[in-house]
Amino acid sequence: MPNLQHPPFDPDASLNEFAGVGKNRRFDEIIDDEEFEDIQVICKRGDEMIPLAKPSRAFYFGDRNLYDQEARRFDQEEKARILNTDQFPRNLARFEELKRSCQRGFVIPFVGAGMSKSAGCPEWREYLLNLCVDANLNRDAMRARLEEYSDYEGVINDLVTALGVNRFNLDFERDFKTPDDIAGATTLLPKLFDSSVITTNFDRVLEKVYENDAKSFVEKVTGRGHASAFFRAIPAGDRYLLKLHGNLDNAAERVLNKAEYDTAYGNDGNIHFDFPLPKLLKRLFTSYSFLFLGCSLSADRTIQTFMRVGQLEGQDNLPHHYALLACPTDAAKKAAIDQRLADAHITPLWYPDEEHEHVEQILELLLD
Repeated sequence: MPNLQHPPFDPDASLNEFAGVGKNRRFDEIIDDEEFEDIQVICKRGDEMIPLAKPSRAFYFGDRNLYDQEARRFDQEEKARILNTDQFPRNLARFEELKRSCQRGFVIPFVGAGMSKSAGCPEWREYLLNLCVDANLNRDAMRARLEEYSDYEGVINDLVTALGVNRFNLDFERDFKTPDDIAGATTLLPKLFDSSVITTNFDRVLEKVYENDAKSFVEKVTGRGHASAFFRAIPAGDRYLLKLHGNLDNAAERVLNKAEYDTAYGNDGNIHFDFPLPKLLKRLFTSYSFLFLGCSLSADRTIQTFMRVGQLEGQDNLPHHYALLACPTDAAKKAAIDQRLADAHITPLWYPDEEHEHVEQILELLLD
């Protein structure tokens, strides 16, 4: 009878893997960093210091128990630092819950404009404001609408109306040309989510990132197109990209100006689940966990749809959803966002305002 307490020997395992070398990548990098002075592995001959090529390896083989003890302590401190648990004490439990869901393959990333900025594209709000001069619109008034009311839909509609949709599209294609060298948090997505992805972005950053990782999407579908294929792809584990608001160059399936939003979501200020996008989002939101990345989750029609789904279905009938969000410095604004997220059954992992590097660090933690 096999011994169930020990996994079978893997004949393909390297000697390093068999010995456990490299299992604590972050810790090893710190030990091997000559400028890091908190932990040092020293070799001396009398008073002479002898440099070590790999101090982490000497530490590992020299005292395995102490190495493991220090590595665990380092991991705990790093996790607390990255998750800002002093400022946001609920982050740790929320992160562990999210990580378990990711490891089980239950989570679909929902990618917004903030992730494209980290990849080298223009910041969406500033991009829109910079168009105000060409559109002969008051920049300060537009900024107030974006910052105070998150009226992206209205501002974009006014810009497109003033510039003309063809001019807007041509400028966008040039200004949001996918960078040749993409860095940042977006590059971690293929490693974390080797399956289906949802985005509201019009750019092609995600396509490029997955292609660079030799994991090109099998198919791309749009929210107003043949989205049923996306549902079949998820349980099959196929790599599909759902571009929720379509592509700029396809007006029939695009959601950009007010008329297109009304066609997709309904036109009387309410969310109608017999319209294409609310119907699609309801089915997805009640079936799978989302991780919102680079999304402001402001009071636009997408988040309004999720809030309405939460109302109709009840919190107990929804999977857990998560978001990595910058915490507003204004307490009233944070309270309003907290309430909106709670109504939509979305759990935030907060990080300090404007410190968006934490998104990449949290994704790296999910990979560990």
